[in-house]
Amino acid sequence: MDSNQRRRCGSCGIPLSRYNADARCGACQRGLKLAPGFWEDPQVRQALLAWDLGTVCRLVRQHTGLSQIAFARLVSCDQSEVSRLERGQRAIKDRRKLLQWAQILGFPDHLAGPLPAEVTTSSPGHANASYLPVNQMSQGTHQLMLPAGQSITATLLPTLTLPADTFRGNELHLGRSPELTAWTRMPTRALVIGSRLIDGATRYFAVDARHGGQVPPDSTGADSDRLRIPAAYELDDLTYGVLWAVAGFDAALLGDDHVLHRVLPLVAEADLDPVAEALCRRELTAGSLMLVGSQASARYILDRRPFLGEAPVFWTRERSGEEAATWLFFSHKLDYLRRTAPGRPDDGSGRAFCIPEDAVVSSPTHERVLLFLAIALMESFGIRTWITADPSYADTEGFVLMPRQRAVIASWVRAEGVSKLAQTNRTAQLRTFSDAAGHAGAHSVTAADQARERLAATADYLGLDLRWLARRCDQLSGAGTAALAQPRNRLLGLEGLDTACWFVAHQFAEQNR
Repeated sequence: MDSNQRRRCGSCGIPLSRYNADARCGACQRGLKLAPGFWEDPQVRQALLAWDLGTVCRLVRQHTGLSQIAFARLVSCDQSEVSRLERGQRAIKDRRKLLQWAQILGFPDHLAGPLPAEVTTSSPGHANASYLPVNQMSQGTHQLMLPAGQSITATLLPTLTLPADTFRGNELHLGRSPELTAWTRMPTRALVIGSRLIDGATRYFAVDARHGGQVPPDSTGADSDRLRIPAAYELDDLTYGVLWAVAGFDAALLGDDHVLHRVLPLVAEADLDPVAEALCRRELTAGSLMLVGSQASARYILDRRPFLGEAPVFWTRERSGEEAATWLFFSHKLDYLRRTAPGRPDDGSGRAFCIPEDAVVSSPTHERVLLFLAIALMESFGIRTWITADPSYADTEGFVLMPRQRAVIASWVRAEGVSKLAQTNRTAQLRTFSDAAGHAGAHSVTAADQARERLAATADYLGLDLRWLARRCDQLSGAGTAALAQPRNRLLGLEGLDTACWFVAHQFAEQNR
């Protein structure tokens, strides 16, 4: 289209982005003052062409004088994310978020490059790379692409897909072959996927390849020569979410094992300087930083727990499945929950979340399932949970509050650096924390007297089918999860996941009959 025919902003006159259906550019709609010539700057044009939002962010702020906090409000994200983007420590890869930024900032159509394609990867020795939905995978060897999150990097899982010989009871049986035997001896994480036509549709069931090499003690005769896959391991949003999180955390921690071996003992002694140094040298991946920051915060709180009274209120910053999955799979967090659980029911303590509606809408189903299970895990320890949807509390620091007396600040989720650790008795800060906790308790979207009702309301708010989720948790609770997603790293575990699944199944047992 000729430049004279392009739609233009009714306020500033610049060509409108093809992503904007309004009469004014996003910048003018939000009162952002950008001179028309700003977009013609060579640095800006190069950044737009590459969809380099970190550079765009920095240049817009230099041009307007906006602070990182003000810019973060403009684009509906955290100041810490803006900081990491500008320093090149984070890149936005989600196409929906890229489009959101394009509309907000008013990217001119003729300057923005093509949107980055979805990530696809292949490697030598494998037939091809595939990405869920699994029902598009043909039989044979593949690489299953598990996409990157905000901190978890993209992970490739080798898969071998075979037709199941039989489906008896609650198991699929696959006949063994030299190829299958070779797969079960792979030292790295890989999946064996059994396919079966059920009720006119092909369904897929996965098992950890190494587990497939084990012969169950109750196998006799011909059964001992078959690989058995529990029907509970059908690939859907629940099992996919589990595999996505475990594989992503595993890859990060195993890749950083040498550095973690050096810095984790220092974290236990509250010495974060070597960790910060490793961060500056980029020796730790974002996934490992989640573990280090979480451990440092947990240790800091536990050391001060005796001074926080019998019924403190906790404020947690997790609002996505990726962030909340740390409760399910980081072994130290399960111990932390046990040690901070209330001494008696309904003592006034609890844990508050801020999960705005836009965070729910933009989250894929498998992440919302993980978020639900993390909340269920807390409820299983008698920890009352509250969820506020008010986005004005989204940037509140993580804290533990003894009302009107003192608070411990311990933030690692979306924190600058490793974590933010402090304690305070300043009246202004205590009032801010009390206001946040009081608002969450008084206006929780999941308010109810019983854990069962709170979990039902949580599932409803997260847009999850509770009947399906309760049934699947019951199935996984019966089968266990080790044969599906056994972690390779010693710092990860499945006890939290198993506990959450059992608790959900127990709370909604009548729906599973």
